[in-house]
Parts: sequence; structure tokens; C-alpha cells
Amino acid sequence: MKSERNWYRQDGEYRMIDDVKVPGFIGGTRHLFHVCGKSIGVDSGVGLDSNGEVKVQYLPDGNNYVGERIDLILETHKHFDHSGSLPSFAWHQKKALMLMSQKTFDGTRVTLENSYHIAIKEEEKVLKMGLPIPKLVFTEEQLDFFYNNPNLRVVDLPWWVDLNKEFGTDEWAGWEIGLHSAGHDVGASSFFIITPDGDRIFLTGDIASHPTVVPGVMLPDEEFLGDFFTGGKVTMITEATNGGLQIAKPRSEINREWDDIVRKTYERGGIVFNPSYAASKGSDRVLKSLHLGLPIVVDGLVRNHMRIELPVDELIKSGKIVFIEEDKNKQEEAWRQRMEYARGERGCVIYIASSATLNQGIASAVAPEILPNEKNTTVFTGHVFDDSVAKTILEIERGRTLKMTKLVKDRVEPIYVNVRCDVHHLDDSSHDYQDGLVERVRLARPETLIVHHCPGKESFDAFAKQIRSLPHPPKKLIWGLNGRKILF
Repeated sequence: MKSERNWYRQDGEYRMIDDVKVPGFIGGTRHLFHVCGKSIGVDSGVGLDSNGEVKVQYLPDGNNYVGERIDLILETHKHFDHSGSLPSFAWHQKKALMLMSQKTFDGTRVTLENSYHIAIKEEEKVLKMGLPIPKLVFTEEQLDFFYNNPNLRVVDLPWWVDLNKEFGTDEWAGWEIGLHSAGHDVGASSFFIITPDGDRIFLTGDIASHPTVVPGVMLPDEEFLGDFFTGGKVTMITEATNGGLQIAKPRSEINREWDDIVRKTYERGGIVFNPSYAASKGSDRVLKSLHLGLPIVVDGLVRNHMRIELPVDELIKSGKIVFIEEDKNKQEEAWRQRMEYARGERGCVIYIASSATLNQGIASAVAPEILPNEKNTTVFTGHVFDDSVAKTILEIERGRTLKMTKLVKDRVEPIYVNVRCDVHHLDDSSHDYQDGLVERVRLARPETLIVHHCPGKESFDAFAKQIRSLPHPPKKLIWGLNGRKILF
């Protein structure tokens, strides 16, 4: 029977708690399909957690399927939880064809190079702490292979790909694969797969129907879709990061709150500090701040991603944004600039820097200068992880002291920071909330709906309740938990 040969499994999205694997977490995504005799892997990320001051990484199961054959590898977007282990996956599956959008490839290069740099620094850190050295997620050799893989193809969005023609093979007769913007990120793709038996697979990837740094997408237009949703049985795999959440307030109100925060901070002569996720969130915040007329200082990895996402040179030339010195041979100048802006010596600015967690990155380095100043405001605009410094800052009373860490003369030392500035969290997620996710399912009308990227049973149950209330709910609604083999 067809249902015995076609199956799906989520091999990531778990954590180890008290030495027990617990599924149902966000991070380390990898989808595995066995369809019409082909094995298809989608994404290969890394899940992150922390053990005190040391990062803990969670890789997808399967040891990159060494000894098995993966025929095709697809990548939805550049974010680390979807791309962080892609070089090792591709290295161990050298015969696999690889396909992604051009912007996803460009952004993934930035993500992976930064990840490798951090991994080397982490080795130095744990050595100084006398802890075991963590194994690298991928090697420099594997990274180089990923960049130069002869089986890799990148395309502009939107695009329908004839695999036989694109890769010069005859092994993919009857297959069609469409890539269309998912709205979530620059280059982020949803995949529309038509199999030789006429069945359809719709993989949303991380998705947003509202504008982020790119226009939002509910579904592609009819010109792109054709008879995709009517010409065969549809299996849909949707993310549900916010599946259990209604948006707390209209996005227009969130934008007004940001504007008000900036204006009030300016009036008292302070700095607006936005620790940001580097990929797209920083660019999105820049776009939402240009109309305010204040200089926008951009620092850390946000700069690298912005060069892919926005017309940076024009914005710098116009004086609307300022990049902290990027030349690696001018680090002394870069740190001088950082300290002057962070201390307010160059006046009121909006300072956007990676990383949003404040566990690491340039943002954590300048935070000790910004957080103690009562005139300043710190604003978190993305997801706040439970084990993050950001979470602690949001929860402690103003005037309380926060422990952070820094590297001093080859050893890790604590630094105690008194948090006296205003602190806000604006939930400006680049993922759809429940209403958008449910509406997409209503329009697609899949026979089978597989849900992943969903943070826990309570969230899944809330989402599933809304799906089951649709006029034409899916015949099968399944939580794609780690290791669960789902026939379709």
C-alpha cells in the first residue's frame, strides 16, 4: 500500500532533560521524508540550551544517515535552528542533490561562518574553565564543501524546478518542486512538491502572513499554484511556533509603542538599545525606525546580514544608519566607537546589535555600559528564551544587580551589572500567530496535517482545537514529534 512506503519523521526538535530525551521543543529542525522511493531531507539545524555558562547543542538524530542514501536536501531558510548542521549533513551525503533560494544560501554563509567562529571561541572558553571540549558541529573542510558542492543549486523566488533539467539527471521523472517566499525571512521558502503519483506535499517552513523585513505571504497566487491544492491528495507540514497564541495586540499598536519608547528616551537624553537576532530581525527593526529621524547604530552580525537584506550603502551614505567599524584590522577603533555610543557620548541613538539573548555577542559586550543608565531604554523585540540573560533582565526589578560574564586575560570572570534603565518586550514575532496558521490550513484543505516547531503539548492542543473546528478539517491531524514515523 502507498501509505506503507510514504512517510515523514521529524529528527530534531528535542531536549535532554535529566538524561531523558523529551520531544516537543523548538530547535535543531530536520524533516525526513520517504516518498515514492526517494529520501528527502529538509533543513538541518542546531538546538541550543545552556548548562550554566556553557552552551549545550542538540543535533538532529540519525548521525547524518551515514550508510543510508539521501537523494535530495532542501533548505527553507538561513536561521541557525534550521541551517546550523547543514555542512556536516551535506558532507556525509555527497551524492544528494541540494536546493534552496539564492538569498537563503547567501544568508546561510553568514550564519555558518559566524557559528564556526563562535565554536572555536567556545573551545577556548571551556578550556579555560577546565571543562571537556565540545565536538564541533561541522569542520572547516565540511563548510568549504557546502559552499562548493557540485550538486548544489540556488534559485530566485518564486520558482518551479524541473530536477532532471536543473541537475542533468534522469532520476526525477514526474517530480515537480516549487519554491515560494514564506514571508518569515529574506529568502525563506515554502516548498510545494508534486510527486510522480500525483500527491502533493506542502511544507510551509517558518512562515508569516504579515510584513516582516519582507512582505508577508498567506499562500502564493493562483499563477504560481495552478492546480496544486486541487489536483491530488495534499499533505501539509506546518510550523506552529505561535500555534497556541493569539496576537496580544495589533501590529500597528506594537509599532506605535516602539515609536513612543524611542521618543520618550530621546526626550530624556538616553539611548534605545535593541539586542537583536542577527538574521532579519535587525534589518526589520531598522526599517521600522527610519522614519523616527534618529541615527541608527548597527553592530555585530546584524551588519553582515543587513548587507544581504537591505540597500546598506545608500542608508549609510544618507546618514540614516551607522555601521560600527567592520575592518577586522581596526578592532581598537571599533571598540572605541562602541563605547562612545554605548556611553551616550555621541548623543541619543538607536543601538541595534546581536545577540537578542544577551548570553553572547556584541550586545552582551556593550550591555554593561547601557543597562545601568536610567536615561536609557532596552527593548527586546523577538522571542525570549527561558535560559537567557534577556529573560532575567525582563523579570528582575529595576535597580537589581545582574550577573553576566566576560573574558579577561584568558579567563572567564563574572561582571555584575546594575540594571537601572527602562526595559520592555514588544512581541513582534516573525512567525504567524494562531489565526494566521489556522487560516492557511483552511485555505489549503489538506487531507493530512503534520504540525512541528510547536513548543509543548499545551500549545499543540490549543492549535489542534482550532483546526478541528474548521468547516473542512484534515482527516489526519498529527503532532510531528521527534522520532514519530507518520504514514501518509
